[in-house]
This record gives sequence, structure tokens and C-alpha cells, in this order.
Amino acid sequence: MTGLLGVNLLPATGEWVYDPIPHRAAQANGAGPVTVNLNAAPAGTVTDYSISIDRLQSQYPDCATVSLVVAWFGNSTDVARCEIYPSTNYIGGSSERLVDGVWSSDPWRCSGLSLSSSGLIPISETNGAASYGGTPSDPSIVRCLRDLKARGFRVVFYPFILMDCAGLPWRGRITFVGADITAAATTAILNFLGDATLAQFAVDSVNLTVNYSGPASDWTYRRMILHYASLCVLAGGVDLFLLGSEFVGLETVRGPQWTKAGAVGAAGTATWDYPFVAGLGALASDVRTIFDNAGLSRDSGNLKNLIAYSANWSNWMGVQHSDSAGQWPHLDALYAHPDIDLVSFDNYLPLSDWTTGDGGLDAANWCGSLPNQWPPSASSINGLGLTTPPSLYDKTYLKANIEGGEKFSWFYDDSTSYGRGLDPRGSDLQVSLPGSDRLQQSRSTYSPGQQLLANKQLRWWWNNPHQAIYDIGDGAGQIPRGPPSAWVPQSKSITFAEFGFPTCDRSTNQPNVFYDPRSTESATPFWSIWDASAGSAYSPRRDDLLARLALEAVIEYWTTDGKNEIGPGGILMVQPAFMSAWNWDARPFPAFPLLGVWADGVDWPAGTWIDGKGPSVAPSAPDLAPPPPSVPIFPTLSGQSFSVHYRPSFRNRIANHASGRETRAASTTLALWDIELKFDILGDGAAGDLATLVSFYASLAGAANLFTFPLPANLGAGASLVCRFNDDRVDVEEFGRQLFASGAVKIKNIRV
Repeated sequence: MTGLLGVNLLPATGEWVYDPIPHRAAQANGAGPVTVNLNAAPAGTVTDYSISIDRLQSQYPDCATVSLVVAWFGNSTDVARCEIYPSTNYIGGSSERLVDGVWSSDPWRCSGLSLSSSGLIPISETNGAASYGGTPSDPSIVRCLRDLKARGFRVVFYPFILMDCAGLPWRGRITFVGADITAAATTAILNFLGDATLAQFAVDSVNLTVNYSGPASDWTYRRMILHYASLCVLAGGVDLFLLGSEFVGLETVRGPQWTKAGAVGAAGTATWDYPFVAGLGALASDVRTIFDNAGLSRDSGNLKNLIAYSANWSNWMGVQHSDSAGQWPHLDALYAHPDIDLVSFDNYLPLSDWTTGDGGLDAANWCGSLPNQWPPSASSINGLGLTTPPSLYDKTYLKANIEGGEKFSWFYDDSTSYGRGLDPRGSDLQVSLPGSDRLQQSRSTYSPGQQLLANKQLRWWWNNPHQAIYDIGDGAGQIPRGPPSAWVPQSKSITFAEFGFPTCDRSTNQPNVFYDPRSTESATPFWSIWDASAGSAYSPRRDDLLARLALEAVIEYWTTDGKNEIGPGGILMVQPAFMSAWNWDARPFPAFPLLGVWADGVDWPAGTWIDGKGPSVAPSAPDLAPPPPSVPIFPTLSGQSFSVHYRPSFRNRIANHASGRETRAASTTLALWDIELKFDILGDGAAGDLATLVSFYASLAGAANLFTFPLPANLGAGASLVCRFNDDRVDVEEFGRQLFASGAVKIKNIRV
């Protein structure tokens, strides 16, 4: 990938998933111990994390930043009831580590807690299995941070909240369920934040943890943040510490002093009563004190020991209140805070509006003139100014929508998604259904002075003061009013703590959604196609290429295309050093997802994972992908045993259409071959059979998956089968599992 600068390291949970040292753990009932972080190389001592980071550095040598994502849990979307806590799947059990061939006790530790601590809140189960892995053990985090820095990475520490309540919702759903602009709303927010103080945290350099002396039942957000700031000190510091991200439902709760006009301070700037935003500012000051007391002072020039909070893409510029007819720059007080160093948001802004069929308005207006003013007129909002043939896979088109298109020149009044259904454009496909004006592509224009409403207006936002925009009934409508916010133009860089695209059809239409059948948040982008799989089930159509092109478009636009700006003192408008793609996984491909050990493996094909994926070639016609011009050969492996079994089969095929029609194809004249290979041993190491197979399998993860395999001599000496892995079938999972063990490796459903 062109210039991949940084990645967010997942999975955020797993007690020792980030540890360079092998670990095993036993349950309270005595089951085990089971080795937990040697899944990719079970017979060795190199952990999953170490293999994964080795591959990251090998495949993307330009990647300079790793953001370590570490999760605690929340158990309610009602802020008045929500507890924030660490947990483990081994409550009451035991754990050990392997050093110099000897297993010895190494307890799970987190914020003064261990596996035997009373009051631990257990992780829920989904379909009989744990909904999540446990919070990573403190010592494993310290070892991971030290290892990343020793490898030369710039390191971000990213505390994360996963919701362990009904539906496994997004953390942005946590909010106050009563009326806001009340003292009760403020009280609920303050209780959620908690009363943890700096004096309650003590670094334990022997056990590589931070002990906590506050109330045992203090399951609050401040405890989490102050704990991890102290743990980062123990690890020797980080380059950027995030205070969290995407707490949309908490940021926007208003306290009793909130008014449309806000309060005007001595500096003549306006602030508004948002208690969670004020609480984040107080946390920033506490984290700064922790770092300063450890000699880790802010170094803006070298980008070290910095602090930020990352907002959601949808409201990073401001919040609209349904009862107040306007938008307020609610986070500006935090962005302007002296202990906040960067303006960060998770950038999942759309880069396309591409329908099924002919592509819709974007394809029709491909060569139309670009708008020459802002806001553009209704007659000029659709022009893209492109000269190439219209294609969703044109990188110049994707780049044109970084500062253009939806949420820059125009918007949809209603962007409701209606789930999966029959394509309203008549393709007989199942798609993620848009509704209302998005379905009709009825685009609306902004009014003068409303840049604050357009979330892609980064350049205007950075270069200008901000006012609240609202209607007071004077006939002027929603216009900027009152004094400016505390934001000082060009004072701090913008960065993207997250950006990424799912590997599913039309991912650039709606990058912020993800497919997870376990979650009520599960969705795929507008107009994205779903294909029929086994039985009557449907699954999102996979598309690695578009996701890769979109990542490259964002990276190139802000780093090599001359679109960035430099302000006073050399401050960049967009700071690329901390632009971290979502995501790379510490569980290396193909052990993850093919081993079936982890519940989120089902999310991988359509998810935002970078590792194990890659494009083939661009489709030459809508929704079709031709084979690549050259086809790789299945590698020769020294561990292969004597025989290879070829079994042809001839089959009829039945096509069930979304409309209910059924068509039957004639029997194929060419066989489908089942080929069975057996390996007595698969050697590990850089030049071994295992590494060869893993590399070969990863190279076939795109849309075509074609390769050749030699025919048996009795069917044609010197000839080959042209083969394809069928990623929709469990046989490929079996193939992936067998990469790491002696025994049969089966490659099935291969057409000559």
C-alpha cells in the first residue's frame, strides 16, 4: 500500500494478546492450562503479537506509528447506570508465562486487580462463548509498549470502551436518558467520570503494573484514564496519549447553564455548558501532570508526550440539538485547552455516492464543471471535473470527494438505512437499502456561513474562528451568531486517530459502518451488495481493492498531493504522523480468522482489517472482476508426503434470485476437482514451508484468488489446473487451520 503511515493495533482485548512472552491460563474450575498467545506457531515460543508485528514491518516498511488499543468495558448506555471496568475470562483461575523453557506464575494484573480479586464484573457470553476477550494484563502492555519503541515505532496509547450489554452497542450510545439542561444531567456525567485522584495510583516497577488505592468499587472513567497514563510512564512514555474517542452521546449532554448564546468570558469568547467536555479538559490536565512529574514533558517539535481526544467524524465540528435549531462548536473548548496538543477525529467521512447499476449522479456528472464558489448553487453541486471514464475504482474520484461531494458541497436531509433488501434500482440484487432523499439522490445545498455544518470543511475550520449557528426567529434562519468560540485559527494540527474502510462492496459510500452479526450496530454501506451463500443466507460482498484504493487516496491526498497547509510556526493543518489506519491485528493472519478460536473471526471478510487482504484488479464492468493477467503457481513444499489425490465431480447448479425466481443451469462440461494434499511436516521460520504457505495464501486474498496446480501425469503431463479458492466455503477455513499442523491440507471446489 502506498505510504501506510500508521495502524491501530487490535483486538483491544485478550489478556496476553499483546505480549511478546508466551502465556497460558487455567479456569477457576481447573480446566487448562491452555496456551493463549501461541496460536500461529503452537510448537514454538514466538508469540502471535511478535509474528504479527514482524509481518507489519516486513509488508509495510514505511509504517512508523502503532496505536495500541486497550479496552475496558461499559455495561449500560444509560450514563447514570454505566460502570467502566476491566475484566477477564479467567476470574478465579491462574496464569503463567514461559521464560527460558520454564513456566512460572504470572498473574493477570490491572489497576490493583488480579484473577482472585472480589467484585470483578464478569464478561458476558454470546451463544455460549465469551462476548469478548479480557482486558490485557498490565505487564503485557508495558512489554508491548517497550517492544514497539525498541522496534523504532512512534507509539500512541488508545484507551477504548467496549459495551458489554444487550446488543453490544457502540460506546457513542452512552448518554443521559432524562432531560438535559438540568442539574441531574450534570450529576450523572460527573458520577460517570468519577473522583479518582492522582494520589491513588502508584507505579509498581517490579510487577509492571500500577496499583490503585481508591474504593474497590470505583468503576469510573477517570480511574481508567489515570491508571493508563501512569502505566505509560512505567513503560517509558508514549508519543501520544488519547483520552478516548467517539463519546458522542456524552459530549452532547447539556448542563443547566447551557444557553444558545453561551457564556462570554474575559477573553471575549463564548463557551457552552457541556459537562463531559469540561471533564475531558480536567483529565487532560491530570494526564499532563502525571507525565510532567515523570520528566515526560510535552515536546511538540518532536511529537512526544502529547495528549488528545478523538471525536467522531459526525460531530467533530459541532453538535446539532433537535430542540434548538442550530449547531454549536461544543468541542472547541477542549480543542483550545492548553493541555490538548492536537485536534483529532476518527475520519470515516464518505468518499463516494455510488449507486448500483450505472453509478447514479456521480457517474452522470463525472465530467461536469466543479463548483467555483462555496456554497455552490443547486445547479452546480454535482460536477466532479474528471476526465477519465467513470468508475468507482478511480482514485482521482475518491480524492475529489475528500474536499468535495457529500458533506462538503451538499448533503442529504435524511440518510436513513433500511437494512438489506431488494435493490430499488431493479438489479435483482440484495443491497443495503438507502431511504428517502438518499434513495432519490435528492441533494441539498448549504447556505452562506454554514461551513460549520459541513464536516469535510477541514480547511475552513482550521483557518477561521467559529461561531454557533442557530435560528432566533428573526427570519435570517440558521446563521453564525454571537462571539467566537475559544478556538484560535491555525493553532493546532488536525489528525485522524482512526480512518479506514471495510472490505465490502461500495465501502467508500459509508466507511463508518461495520458488519458484525452479534451487534445491533451491524450494517454495510449504502447500496452495497450482498451475495447468497450456503442455504438461503446472505453475506456482504467482499471487495479488498476499493478499500485499499480509498486508504491510499486519503494518505496521498494529505501527504504527497500538495493539499496540506503550513501555518505559523510550521504547524501543519493535517499532521500525518498520527494518521492511523483501522486496523492491524496482533493475531496474525491466517491464524486469525481461520482457526475459529476468536468470536470476531466472522467479521474479518467484510471488516476493516488490513492484514491478510489485498486487491486483485479493478472490475472492468459494474460488479464484475476479471482474472489477473498472470496466475501464480502453487508452491512446492518440502514437507509434502507421497501422494496427491484428485477427485473430479460434475454438478448441476440452481440459482435462487432475490425476487424469488429460480433458474437451473445445465450440467457443467468441466469438472470441479477436489484436490487433497498431505504434509508430514510444515517447517517454520523465515524460509520454511509455513512461511511460504502463509505468504502464498495472503497473496490470493483478493477478488480473483486464482492460481495453477499441476495435473496428474495420467491426465496430461506438464499441464496445469487453473484453480480458485472459494472463500465462501468452510473448506478454506480447514485449509487455514491445517497450515499449522501435520495432516491433510484440503483444497476443494477447484475448476479446471
